[in-house]
Amino acid sequence: MNNIKIFSGSSGTTLAENVCKELGIKLGKAQIETFNDGEINIQILEDIKDKDIYIINPTNPPTENLFEMALMSDAAKRAGAKSITLIPTYLGYSRQDRKDKPGKPLSLKVITDILSLNATSILLVDIHAEQTTGFFANNIVTDNIAALTIFAPYIKENIKNHFVVATPDAGGVKRAKQFAKVLEIDDYVIFTKYRPEAGIIEKESTKIIGDVEGKDVIFIDDMIDTGGTIINAAKHAKKSGAGDIYVLATHGLFSKNALEKFDKSAIKEVIVTDSIYHAPEELKTKRVKITTISIAKLLAETLNKN
Repeated sequence: MNNIKIFSGSSGTTLAENVCKELGIKLGKAQIETFNDGEINIQILEDIKDKDIYIINPTNPPTENLFEMALMSDAAKRAGAKSITLIPTYLGYSRQDRKDKPGKPLSLKVITDILSLNATSILLVDIHAEQTTGFFANNIVTDNIAALTIFAPYIKENIKNHFVVATPDAGGVKRAKQFAKVLEIDDYVIFTKYRPEAGIIEKESTKIIGDVEGKDVIFIDDMIDTGGTIINAAKHAKKSGAGDIYVLATHGLFSKNALEKFDKSAIKEVIVTDSIYHAPEELKTKRVKITTISIAKLLAETLNKN
């Protein structure tokens, strides 16, 4: 561990400190400030020459956090770092991985090109699409950590009724199968949807493949944004006779009025990781329970292997 230095961006400090605790090292010293005109000013405040540098920062909100990470990696390279590993625990723009209309950019490629400028490797956490790793420059070593295993102990300890694992859309079948295997169960259910536009779910667009009657349902997804897809699927699960409904997602964005919608939904509990930082007061709800499980130990174990 003597050759490792971990730094964080503005949104990754709490998680980075917890990773450092797991590793028994101190968080690297850096100064991040914003000038009056909005420009970001970064300075690494210790000697990192010939050190292996890790920079932890979720890129949500994306614009400032992505740029922070790019500037810090440049600072590390100019300070003589031996290697630079970027860990955007949530990668902004990961859903914009195709050019679906004329005149639109390939946004994810722009972002990965920027992050590739000074990095030697990229460590992702439950990336939205597996092909994302191929967007980075060819000389960049990329890896994608699956966070599914950290949910399993919580589920086994807290959900005692007969349950099934479910995916809120057909694109998550592989994830649901993997999580069912981790939990050592055979049941998983697929909810299919029709989405005419991003963020809009047709009221009667959901069909269920599998049986949920009389069973608790655990929906699993890589992220929760506004919550529309999963709330719609939960409503249909309840109509089909499901018991308690839980939602697991690695990345809890909770955009717009997502938490208000969850309070009014059929969902009993939402379980996310700390891949995106939220102050406790930001996750206050009236009814639905919000639980956060840390990925700090998972990241520390991964860094120990490298």
